[in-house]
Amino acid sequence: MGRKGKSNHRRNEALRRSRREPVSRQPHMQTSGRRQRHRRRSRRLRRRRRLFGIVVVLILAAGMAGIFLWKRSHTAGSPPTSENKGGSKDTKKKDAQSGTSDYTIELQGDSEVTVRLGDPYEDAGAVVKDRQGNRTDISVSLEEYDLNTAGEHQLVYKATDPKGKEISAQRTVTVTPNKEYGAKGLPICMYHYVYDANSVPENLNSNYIEVGTLEEELKYLHENDYYFPTWKEVREYLDGERILPDKSIVLSFDDGPLYIELAIPLFEKYQTPATSFVITSYYNDKSMLDPYRNNQYLTLESHTDNMHRGGGTYGHGGIFPALSKEEALADLKKSIEYCGNGDALAYPFGDYTAECEQTVEEAGFLCAVTTEPGKCYPGDDPYALTRVRMLGSQSLDQFISEIN
Repeated sequence: MGRKGKSNHRRNEALRRSRREPVSRQPHMQTSGRRQRHRRRSRRLRRRRRLFGIVVVLILAAGMAGIFLWKRSHTAGSPPTSENKGGSKDTKKKDAQSGTSDYTIELQGDSEVTVRLGDPYEDAGAVVKDRQGNRTDISVSLEEYDLNTAGEHQLVYKATDPKGKEISAQRTVTVTPNKEYGAKGLPICMYHYVYDANSVPENLNSNYIEVGTLEEELKYLHENDYYFPTWKEVREYLDGERILPDKSIVLSFDDGPLYIELAIPLFEKYQTPATSFVITSYYNDKSMLDPYRNNQYLTLESHTDNMHRGGGTYGHGGIFPALSKEEALADLKKSIEYCGNGDALAYPFGDYTAECEQTVEEAGFLCAVTTEPGKCYPGDDPYALTRVRMLGSQSLDQFISEIN
């Protein structure tokens, strides 16, 4: 066979083999697919591992938090251990005082007692007992208490057990009202006008007191620790619900603060509270009373709005008893608005009737004062209170005698 025939023979053989044995196409595409599947499996495994790690961390954190809270809840009642022996003294003291003590305070006598205001109260005391009920020699202290007002009072007993833990107990003492305990009497002083000796009023009379004389009296009250009750306390005193200190006094000045300008600095100097009974119709606007209303030692109360005038036929001829209830109520409510207070009222000219008292009470006042002389006592009519008149000519000794 020639060279050309041999060459054709080889091509034909190669062609026949290619038809009998198909060759795999694009082997690089198969390799790429396997790699992609492998990467997807790897990503899934990594995500599972991360999720598993997060779950483990959360479980561990919850467990540690539970252990911490359990230890904290049991530390207060646990005795000191080798781990906290090195703590501060304050910490050890707090640990010793916390928790339940093995000792208790047992009251002697009744745990609930009733006593009338002003009647003597003798406390039965208390003792400390251990868990077995045995009496100990641990001392018990009774905290300071005050039974000078009606109502329910808690007497507190305290002691410290051998481990330094504080223990306590209480006794309830109910004080009931009593108007017959023998009160000394409360002077409500009635002043009017204050003047300076260098400027004597033309119409000078016994209602005027010289500023130097008034200062002597205020200085005496201050140096002798007199107590100045509020009008609310005065009412409780009258109702038998409060015992006032023996040295108690109320200072009142009739007609308004314009007449006591010289006294106001003295109230501040001697820290002496006083009441000014104001005729509010003398002021065109209630803001004119602001400088006085804002003074901590001066209380503005009602001397009515426009009833400090004649027109009646009762007593000194004041108009109040002659007015209808509606007219009087309207007047009183306006005076309360101007004064900013409605606890006490001074009757104009001292004139009043039973109907006037009812109107004053309905207006919301706690007390009302007259010009009748004398001290006040528990059980007195709160709407017809007597007063002690202060004369401008009195000496300091006379003043002391009047109020005592």
